[in-house]
Amino acid sequence: MLVYAGAQSLDISGPLEVFALASRQAQEEAPGIEPLYRLLLLSVDTQPVVLASGLRLLPDTAYADMPEHIDTLMVCGGMGDSLDAVRSDRKLLLWLRAAAGQVRRVASVCSGALLLAEAGVLDERQATTHWSDVQELRQRYPRVRVQADAIYTRDGDIWTSAGVTAGMDLALAMVAADHGQALALKVAKRMVMASKRSGGQSQFSDQLQALDLPDQFAQLEAWIRGNLRLRLDVEQLAQRLHMSPRQFTRRFSAVFSTTPQKYVEQLRIEAAKPLLESSRKDIRRIATECGFSSAEAMRRAFARRLGVSPSDYRARFGAA
Repeated sequence: MLVYAGAQSLDISGPLEVFALASRQAQEEAPGIEPLYRLLLLSVDTQPVVLASGLRLLPDTAYADMPEHIDTLMVCGGMGDSLDAVRSDRKLLLWLRAAAGQVRRVASVCSGALLLAEAGVLDERQATTHWSDVQELRQRYPRVRVQADAIYTRDGDIWTSAGVTAGMDLALAMVAADHGQALALKVAKRMVMASKRSGGQSQFSDQLQALDLPDQFAQLEAWIRGNLRLRLDVEQLAQRLHMSPRQFTRRFSAVFSTTPQKYVEQLRIEAAKPLLESSRKDIRRIATECGFSSAEAMRRAFARRLGVSPSDYRARFGAA
């Protein structure tokens, strides 16, 4: 695991604990066998590394001295200046690109995908990252095939995961690929986590971040949010902006990178999520309040966008 100052501690400890527990589980079942995984922390040098949480890690070796027999190279995530610092370190980037070709597989946790992308490791590969970094990954590195809603991705020998705890999901998937699903399931049980999460990472986020929109579309979006109960078809929306439906659809798609119908559906889902989280309202009533034609229509939209049903979403995120 490549670590650096300001990195997120759970990006590092979470996946490594999965691998360590897989080794312990296997050794309990077959005493005397060698550990399935041996863990090594790499950094710029061997000086203590201060993480974003204030925890200090003592690296095993400098990355330039990485042993030749390394099987898996992982990169953790960081935020703000800490991530910018490693992304601007040309020596590190050149090493990372070269090292990626010398190991069996490469993986990133959370925003570590941005570091792999900067090094060119993710070019023409499927990849994901934390939902808040998806837009930057897509815009700054157009050669990366971004999978925005994935908990983790695997494209051949390249693995990437969404934010923080998703690194543990990725590590479990690696254990399953290396030593079978039965062992991965035992590790998941001991860690009190799902062996495979349902749905994608959009269920944990507000996908629709504030956008730098042209005035007319910013006003339209605000109007849509306040009128989700209305019939919001292309003709009506186009009329509000005094455009033809064809011209409106083309302009809308250029601004929002999606169709008007899909965007309205997403806004309705985002309106329904807090109601499911914080109220006991009947799902049919929530569907009506958010503009869905029926509870079944809302269920299909949730399944399509989030990979879970409204009732499952409520069970997972609703107040007790």
